[in-house]
Amino acid sequence: MNFSRVIVLITALCVSSMSLADAASEKEAEKLLNMVGTQEVMEQSMSQMLDIQLQQNPALAPYKGVMMEFLNENMSYESLKPELIKMYSEEFTSSELREINAFYSTDVGKKSIEKMPTLMMQGGQLGATRVQENIGDLQAMIQTESERIQKLQSE
Repeated sequence: MNFSRVIVLITALCVSSMSLADAASEKEAEKLLNMVGTQEVMEQSMSQMLDIQLQQNPALAPYKGVMMEFLNENMSYESLKPELIKMYSEEFTSSELREINAFYSTDVGKKSIEKMPTLMMQGGQLGATRVQENIGDLQAMIQTESERIQKLQSE
């Protein structure tokens, strides 16, 4: 009888500490999302994404308001926030998230938040430039592979 009470007590303590850890992780994850400006970045990205779509397909221009309404309902920070918090709190412990938050609170951390979008854009441009510079190689490789596949199919 006493043994079963001990087991129940241990189980209850484990479950309650796990839920506390989850709540602590979620709190730290939300703090991180706020600290790095996730809402602002997402709003800016949505707007840019919509502008690019409208440039590529001007016939959609009359529907810009409807499309923005859709994006705000389905892709806004507020609509995705619970899932974003869950993603971070599942990947990092509350202790790890506190360390990340501590870093982003430093001058270097703040600078990295500020510079990261520019670095990511430059990295994307670098990749696009490299592909463009070597597109002939890619086309030749695709042609060679296409010929190899056709040869296999005809055998």
